[in-house]
Amino acid sequence: MPLSNDELLQKVKEGLGLGGDYQNHTLLPKVLAARGYMLNAGVTLEQLESDLGIATLTVGANDLWNLTSGEVKFSEAFNLILLPQLMAVSIPEG
Repeated sequence: MPLSNDELLQKVKEGLGLGGDYQNHTLLPKVLAARGYMLNAGVTLEQLESDLGIATLTVGANDLWNLTSGEVKFSEAFNLILLPQLMAVSIPEG
C-alpha cells in the first residue's frame, strides 16, 4: 500500500531534522510537488518510497522550500540523485 501524504511528510521532516507540526501546511505542498515531479519524470512508486527515493524527495522538497523570489528550480543535487533512478526504470532487464 502506498505511503500516505502524512507519512511522506513525516519522512521528509525526519530527513530535514524538523520536529513538530507548525510547518506542515508550508512543507506538504512542496513534498507533493516534488513527488509529482518525480512520478511524472518516470520514477516508479516503489522507487519513490525506497530509502533513496525518500532522500531524493527530501532534497526536492527542500529545494522548493528555499525558493528565491521569481525563481523555481531543483538543485543540481536533486537532479544528480534523480537521474540514476530514471535510468534504472528505462533499462529493461534480461
